[in-house]
Amino acid sequence: MIVLLVVGVGVAIAKPWGGPAEPAPPSGLPQAVVASPTSSPPTIAPQVPSAAPQTPSAAPPASVGPLFDAFTTLPPPASATWTGLTWRRLAPDDPLSLVTSVVRWRGGYIAHGWDGTGFPRTPVWTSTDGARWDPVPFNTSSTFWPGTLVLAVAEVPGGLVALTETAKDCGGASCSLVLVPPVVPWTSPDGREWTPHAPIDWLTNMTDFPPLVAAGPAGLVAASSGPSDRVATSADGIAWQALPAGTLPATFWLDDLKGTGTGYVAVGREMTSATHPDAASLWSADGRHWSRTPTLLPTSPGSGSGVAAAVVSLVVGRDGVVAVGRGVTTPDPTLWWQSPDGRRWTALPTFQPLGPTVTCTGEWCGQQPNGTLVGDGQRMVAVRSGTDGGAWTSTDGLTWNRLRLTGDVTTERATPATLLPGGVLFSDGTTSWYGEAQGR
Repeated sequence: MIVLLVVGVGVAIAKPWGGPAEPAPPSGLPQAVVASPTSSPPTIAPQVPSAAPQTPSAAPPASVGPLFDAFTTLPPPASATWTGLTWRRLAPDDPLSLVTSVVRWRGGYIAHGWDGTGFPRTPVWTSTDGARWDPVPFNTSSTFWPGTLVLAVAEVPGGLVALTETAKDCGGASCSLVLVPPVVPWTSPDGREWTPHAPIDWLTNMTDFPPLVAAGPAGLVAASSGPSDRVATSADGIAWQALPAGTLPATFWLDDLKGTGTGYVAVGREMTSATHPDAASLWSADGRHWSRTPTLLPTSPGSGSGVAAAVVSLVVGRDGVVAVGRGVTTPDPTLWWQSPDGRRWTALPTFQPLGPTVTCTGEWCGQQPNGTLVGDGQRMVAVRSGTDGGAWTSTDGLTWNRLRLTGDVTTERATPATLLPGGVLFSDGTTSWYGEAQGR
């Protein structure tokens, strides 16, 4: 993770997908905007402001103080090799249950989360040792403004960068929460004090989802999800260079973007015809120059593409990448692929090590993995709950080592998960469990 930081490490893949015409959820949002551990968050739709945004200066006046409590976890195991997980059930008000993403950086760790109770908020915590997590106050002269939602956090040479937008309540219980551009970058030398900078102009008038952001060997890459061809790069998170139109193929629909130790991987769908999408990927060594022709991912070992499908998310380990996709037929099957470098792909038809679900029913259920896969750029962890629960670790998505499970493990089927430096956070939507890692 010193070389690579991946934004947004929790991926929930056992939830039934939507209809075939429905685009994939935006992975550029905080993870729990898609699947919250404690509540079902509202749909977030961007809104274009009526007037051009002004360069931010001072924070609006507001009350001072942290919005959330500190929490503690056991320190990460001294050994990089995990041998087991000891589960404990979290109290309903435990702030650990709100965490949705953790980034390791040279100063320690920074986590951000999602609280969907009342007006949605994205709390932030910092830790120097991965054990004691202290909340970052919002609403002060040196921290985030009121109503700010943190979309992504990444490391740059000067410290940390956070991209934010402002939340606006749409005024009704059944309507969608609105994200109001501009996207504002904030920088911090320590994760505790933050400075806003001029809005990112190329994102100011976005009408699609918030940007996808990846950190890799050449710095930061941000792109708009969907069919739009908006890509920009930055070395420091403050100055952004918008890339020319046509940087990504016009027929490519972007659903996720990640950095690896050697470059950047973009995945989604290639519209090979007006009605037929193929799961596809693009690769770049520097985030500026991308492969001109998308790689179509095979639908079975040794075969070419043929089944209408799309890749919706990526999970990155030290030695490989796993792509999670779906078919766009009825019912929608979940599909997996593995790659050692983000360029060469092999289909994984048996969902190993999780196996296919046996209780999934419903019109849009299809064939799905029996659990959840998460990664942090170094380690992948597959977690399965229920009476046949289990957990495994891998660095490449092909070779898996089973972990010994002890403690209060849930027998309910749970899917949302987040990988922390010393364990795994797991939820069934109402109750959360934390599996503390044991080392060799």
